Amino acid sequence: MKKYIVVIWLSLVMGLVSCDNYLDVVPKGEAVLNSTDDYLGLIEAANPKFSMTSFWYMANEVTYYKKAELESYLYPMYSIGFFWDESVDRYNYMVDGDIAELYSDCYSRIASYNVVVEHMNDAEGPDTDKKLGIAQAKIMRAYNYFFLVNTFAKPYKKETAATDMGIIIHKKFDLESESKQYTVKEVYEFIEQDIEEALADLPEQALNSYRPTKGFGYALQAKVRLYKGEIDLALESGLNALKSSYHKLWDMNEMYNEALATYPFLPTMPSTWMTAAKLEDSNPEHLLYQFGHTNTDPYPQYARKEMLDLYDKNNDLRYITCWGYYMPPRPTAETGAIMFGSTNVKWNPGGMRLSEVYLMIAECYARKDDKDNAMKYLNDLYRNRVFPGTAELTAADADEAFKLVREERKRELVLTYNGFFDMRRFCTEFNETLTKTYVNEAGETKTYSLRPDSPLLVWPFPQQAMETSNLVQNTK
Repeated sequence: MKKYIVVIWLSLVMGLVSCDNYLDVVPKGEAVLNSTDDYLGLIEAANPKFSMTSFWYMANEVTYYKKAELESYLYPMYSIGFFWDESVDRYNYMVDGDIAELYSDCYSRIASYNVVVEHMNDAEGPDTDKKLGIAQAKIMRAYNYFFLVNTFAKPYKKETAATDMGIIIHKKFDLESESKQYTVKEVYEFIEQDIEEALADLPEQALNSYRPTKGFGYALQAKVRLYKGEIDLALESGLNALKSSYHKLWDMNEMYNEALATYPFLPTMPSTWMTAAKLEDSNPEHLLYQFGHTNTDPYPQYARKEMLDLYDKNNDLRYITCWGYYMPPRPTAETGAIMFGSTNVKWNPGGMRLSEVYLMIAECYARKDDKDNAMKYLNDLYRNRVFPGTAELTAADADEAFKLVREERKRELVLTYNGFFDMRRFCTEFNETLTKTYVNEAGETKTYSLRPDSPLLVWPFPQQAMETSNLVQNTK
């Protein structure tokens, strides 16, 4: 068999890659890829981060710990998002920051996955490794494109997806190829093709949680189908994800009892939860573990009182173990705002957890007017999040079940990207106008609104991407 050696500049994929020259930074080093092990190493991103703090401000989940700085736009993108301020052109600030980093990081990883897909079969090693590597690279490529299209393009809408401009797709690692911007429909088709081609060869259990499994593949497929409004297909994929022999829900009662055995004084000294509450990145609840801006995200972030009031504060272990309700309030922050207080809970802001699959299945059943099954899967999750004996969630009909699913999504998926992505899809689907109130430094109560067609629901492409490609901007 002919031996192929692929030489790539690994440092290239750390820069912004969505430009006409694909990569436009100076390489600092190179690596020879020869064996299947070499290629498999590219599956696990050197920097598996999805920077998204601005999402949390937009989704009305967090506030800044100094109101004066929030109101003075010291950090413009946070303030623009928090106040749903359409008067400011965000493109002026898309030079760096978390969303510009998100764009760059996603395309950097996609470059690595393209190398694996194109050249894995030329490597030295077993065919099983080649199939595994290509499958994992394709599913991770799909995931990163899903992130990009749901950040920088309009939400999927069947009637307009074929004409709504989407994002650049790089199907190959080609330094000379001219970038092409595809429609939202075309991007989703490419994502679905990658998922479909990957599923058969994804493993039941991966080397670690930073690499994708079959359970993750089906979960991502369910998510893509749900965002397209294909409820029956999304339900089928979600149920397939639950067939995993490895992934299981995080039992917070088990964690609570283990912590109590080590720290019997916990009920009287709740500040110990900072170290006692643990969710490792290796926990089988994680379908894929990817962190936020840093591996400590979302700590520290201050949640708004209206977000925190969604929890049963006496029985919900997410509130009791993960939020700093025991800390003195900061006089410079919004009244009632408290910090995410756990340093040892790997919240997984950028990845997917099995809990989301239960929520997607419950949503699908509610949309299918099957209240009983919707509540079954919703409570299957809820029982793992509250003290034993806590009353289960109940609904009179499917509409109420759907409302409860949406509330539970806010509780369970807070401080991930889902709050913002849900805001986009629900505002679009149901033509919802959102409102919120805020008491400013002067003591005045202000009301803010977000229209379902607001340009804020789409992030502008970064300046460097616009200057080095033929992109057409999707929003301001």
